[in-house]
Amino acid sequence: MRRALLVLAAAAALAGGVAVAIDRSAPTSDAADVDGVAGVAAAAASPSGAVPPSTATSASASDGESVPAVLPPTTEALTTATTVTTSATSTPTTMSPAVTSAPAGACPPTHHGAAVDRDRQIGWLCADGVPIDEFPVTGAVSQPDAGTYAVYAKDETSSSHTHGRRSSMTHFVAFTYGKYRGARIAFHSVPTYDDGTFVEPLESVGDPTWRGDSGGCFRVLPDDAARIWDHLAIGDEVRVLN
Repeated sequence: MRRALLVLAAAAALAGGVAVAIDRSAPTSDAADVDGVAGVAAAAASPSGAVPPSTATSASASDGESVPAVLPPTTEALTTATTVTTSATSTPTTMSPAVTSAPAGACPPTHHGAAVDRDRQIGWLCADGVPIDEFPVTGAVSQPDAGTYAVYAKDETSSSHTHGRRSSMTHFVAFTYGKYRGARIAFHSVPTYDDGTFVEPLESVGDPTWRGDSGGCFRVLPDDAARIWDHLAIGDEVRVLN
């Protein structure tokens, strides 16, 4: 009887540990998607809808939505996972108010925050509701929607697919999810292809004619990406103006 119980317990444990298979046969970009975004809905990864900061891997997707490799069951396709280092904290920066082009009320009221004008392709770092720095961005045409979001994940490195090619990026600061595939949207450095070339010329960042080259994230210059990473911590607010 004891042996039969042990056999039954072992079988139950094995049944509970069966992994959900993820279909990897589909392409990693979706031509029917307005912004060319491919990814996997990650909002169900925690009760609050936020990916825990302890998530240590990120699966590749099209530029603009990066998805964590730890996922709920899904029928959507993933490409191979890439290891990243995640940090839940940042090094606070102390800066004085600066003369910027930010409109009144652009900044969130949190001690540290950021704001983005999608139409003008400009972003600002904020402190106590005051803009203290300005930086250019390359964003998407139709997302994220205007609103105020909280930073929920920070990855030192992440990967994506841009124009059908694998790319990587640094200083990934995620604050919302894409409305087409539900994958992560963030500030991050301009991605580079595997051969080291940038996916867009650095001098084009902030040029409105390049708006839409990103699938949803805000690409920023490498130095700006490091400043944003240092300035924003988990829970800090990001306000998208339009």
